[in-house]
Amino acid sequence: MTVQSSTTTLRADARRNREAVISAARRLFAERGLDTPLEVIAQEAGVGRATMHRRFPTRESLVKTVFLDNISELERVSLTAADSADAYLDILAATLKMLVKDVGLVDVFNSRAVSDDTRKEISTRFLAIVEEPLRRAQAAGRVRSDLTLEDTTLLVDMLGGAAHSSGAASATERINRAHSLLLDAIRPTRNG
Repeated sequence: MTVQSSTTTLRADARRNREAVISAARRLFAERGLDTPLEVIAQEAGVGRATMHRRFPTRESLVKTVFLDNISELERVSLTAADSADAYLDILAATLKMLVKDVGLVDVFNSRAVSDDTRKEISTRFLAIVEEPLRRAQAAGRVRSDLTLEDTTLLVDMLGGAAHSSGAASATERINRAHSLLLDAIRPTRNG
């Protein structure tokens, strides 16, 4: 019984450590980007570097875990508006909100500091979320009929740039303007 209790405690500790690392990485990647030193993440999580490496042997594995979780949040947005013709626009708005708060997510979509395989996996999952809502929005006349999934990737890249660019306007003003321009760009044209 003592051995089983000790094993259960170890598993619970390992689980807590893993969640602490993910939480710290999510927060630090959002604030500083994907170049955040792993030592800083381990320290923020309250674990040793060896413990972190047992759970996440590479930076890439940690990045993938954090950002696939973020994509899961967008899946929830998609499910909330599942039958809505505006689900595509809702997902883009939610993505913009995430990009504003998360420098690391911008890094992922701009393929900095991540391998092509990880970027592709995250992008593929994102595009799977928007594919059906895009089709519904097009069928309902909410967005241009020539808008493609690849265009959606381009839109996210553009929004990420707007979210973290500098300029005279405040970040909120830039984001609101970028969102407004995006909506104008993807609406169907009146003249054919």
